[in-house]
Amino acid sequence: MARRIWPTVLLSVLVWGVGHIYLGFVERGIIILIIGIVLAFVMPWFIPIPLSWIVIIGYWAWQIWDVYEHYKKI
Repeated sequence: MARRIWPTVLLSVLVWGVGHIYLGFVERGIIILIIGIVLAFVMPWFIPIPLSWIVIIGYWAWQIWDVYEHYKKI
C-alpha cells in the first residue's frame, strides 16, 4: 500500500514513532516512542530543564529525519 509523505511526517511531528508505525516499521516505531517517553520524563530529573529540552528536541528532530529517510527507501 502506497503511503504519502505528508501524513507520515505529520504523525512523526505529533507523536514520536507513530510515523514509523504508519510506514510499517512497527517495532522501530514502538522503540522510538518508548525512548521518547522515557526521555521526556527522566531527563528533567538529571539535567536542568533548559538543557534537557535541547536533548528532547534533538531526539524529536532526529526521529522526524529518520522517518523521512525510511520513507525515501520504500
